[in-house]
Amino acid sequence: MTTHVLDDVLLPAMTLRESALASNAAVMQAYVDRHGLLFAPHMKTHMAPALARRQLDLGAWGVTVASVQQAVVAWRHGIHRILLANEVLDPAGLAWIAGRRTEDPGADVLFQVDSPAGVTAAAAHGALPVLVEVGFPGGRTGVRSPEDGIALARTAHDAGLELRGVTGYEGGLPGPDEARDYVRGVLAVTAAVRPLVGVPRTLLSMGGSAWFDAVVEAVESRPGDVDVLLRSGASLTHDDGFYAERTPFGRHPEEGRLEAAIRVWGRVTSAPEPGLVLVAVGKRDISFDEGLPVVREVRPGGTADARPVTPAPGSVTVTRLDDQHCYLRTTDAAPDLVPGDVVVFGISHPCTVFDKWRRVLVLADDDTVLDTIETEFR
Repeated sequence: MTTHVLDDVLLPAMTLRESALASNAAVMQAYVDRHGLLFAPHMKTHMAPALARRQLDLGAWGVTVASVQQAVVAWRHGIHRILLANEVLDPAGLAWIAGRRTEDPGADVLFQVDSPAGVTAAAAHGALPVLVEVGFPGGRTGVRSPEDGIALARTAHDAGLELRGVTGYEGGLPGPDEARDYVRGVLAVTAAVRPLVGVPRTLLSMGGSAWFDAVVEAVESRPGDVDVLLRSGASLTHDDGFYAERTPFGRHPEEGRLEAAIRVWGRVTSAPEPGLVLVAVGKRDISFDEGLPVVREVRPGGTADARPVTPAPGSVTVTRLDDQHCYLRTTDAAPDLVPGDVVVFGISHPCTVFDKWRRVLVLADDDTVLDTIETEFR
């Protein structure tokens, strides 16, 4: 039996376009392969094991996560190459990491250190594999200078930890030029600590979803025994806001293109005055931290046989979200919107829409449901 998102699904609903997912996954894996990188897409974006699995099947090295809880989810679903792109000082978390190779001798669960306290906490649990994180002033975590990174790598080595390399995060910088300069500095630290790395290949892990082209350019001159592991997670679904404006494929269209896979569907419930329309979609349903949603389509009548209408630019604008209401401001150029119509929204920042849904529908291009994937947020 065919299920259609407009006739058979309770709205609001979050959906993913299968054709966009397949294209994005292939484009990103081809990109890292072309540039000789490893890929561990950030699973925290979606926390959907089924989505992680499709990227692994295409050739990803493993996955990246942001917490031990997320690593547990990945492990439970058979993913045993995990980069935990964060510091871990919690004793229970460190004990869990320490037990992975007992369960699977081929497992690789790495995490970051950026302080002597982090080294001491990790070393209490044995020769755990770590990356020294090098940050930048005003940024997130990570030591604040190359000299401190080299010194901490020596401290980790002398404490008996398994030093595997260096890591950083360029996504918090204002643009690709600043990111490129920063990554070159992290690469210099990586080269300096190579004698302390006890395995044949040294790892350099970088990569948000906005400036990864700067990473590629900065590491072109890397030593032959340095592997660069890219972590870009939002590339799988892309968006219609934050990453649409910043994606490296916008600066380098010859490398490929990403498509926005995410849509949130909501029904018009009220049109109480001229120029104002209310849709049953709110902060509990859609992301808003990196920009408000955008209206991509209107489905007059809100049934499967409704032909999609694309509003003229600027004619239908989201101005506000309540918990479960979306305020649309319309102009004279807007299509008529009446109660019962359906509005299809694009989003900005995939991470904070996925965490609002435990089940997400995957749609064919005719809006019929192909699959339902589950997310596993704590």
